[in-house]
Amino acid sequence: MIEKENTDSLNSLLEDYEKQKTIDAAADWEQLRKRITFDRNRRLFFNYLRNTAAILFPLFLVYQYALYPILNESRSTKETIMVTSAPGMVTKTILPDGSEVWLNALSSLTYPHRFTEKDRTVQLSGEAYFKVVSDKKHRFNVETPQKMVVSAYGTEFNVNAYASDNHYEVTLAKGNVEVYAKESPKQEILNVGEKAVINSLTGNISVSPADTYVETAWKDGKMVFRREKLDKIAEKLSRKFGVNIRLEGDRLKEYAYTATFTDETLEDILDLLKRSAPITYSISKQKQLNNETFTRREVIIKSQ
Repeated sequence: MIEKENTDSLNSLLEDYEKQKTIDAAADWEQLRKRITFDRNRRLFFNYLRNTAAILFPLFLVYQYALYPILNESRSTKETIMVTSAPGMVTKTILPDGSEVWLNALSSLTYPHRFTEKDRTVQLSGEAYFKVVSDKKHRFNVETPQKMVVSAYGTEFNVNAYASDNHYEVTLAKGNVEVYAKESPKQEILNVGEKAVINSLTGNISVSPADTYVETAWKDGKMVFRREKLDKIAEKLSRKFGVNIRLEGDRLKEYAYTATFTDETLEDILDLLKRSAPITYSISKQKQLNNETFTRREVIIKSQ
């Protein structure tokens, strides 16, 4: 019995020995070393991420809640929007502060995507009617290419400042406004129902009573004339209908008309003018150009 137990023990030792011979200690050690190295690198990497996050997260918060709003506001105030009104059109737009603007034909208005905290400034070329939202802390300024400025806090007024004209007009419908030329120290404060006329060459300003209905009826699609000279009527018709109108003879400039037009065509208006004075007119047809555009129609008005 004892001999059998010794034999079994010997066989077990021989089996263990054979198994040990199959073990590659160098390979096992290399695998263990790689695992230890991997675990160490992983701990170092996570420690690095944790330390980096501890540094960057406060910076992110500063950027997100302090710098980004400032940069975004600066970018928004630099971005501008331009609205234009085609011939025969009255275009309405809403400004960032809620103010309403009506643009007459062949006019353009440029304004920032967002107003700054200091003021509200827009640039106008042509004619526009402004209904300005009241803000006692921030002035509303209308600048023209001819360096005329209309300034107010909240009011309604009309600005007529086409680049082709030598005189620009500001008519006050509600509230009060200040009018001045940048190159002139003189400024005028208008009362309701007054009109300021600015000479673009000298910067001189004159103030007189105004018929606000006549001056602002265009925004409602009407053309109102009160003893208006024919040359001025021709200018307004030219802008409204996108045509060139030429008066042949200085005598025509002395003809004055009183009338109100709403939905009439150009031909209808010319016929009505023809009935009131000894004039005749002709309208040329449009011609197609090489770039596939068309010339403007030309209207010639003569004395009979």
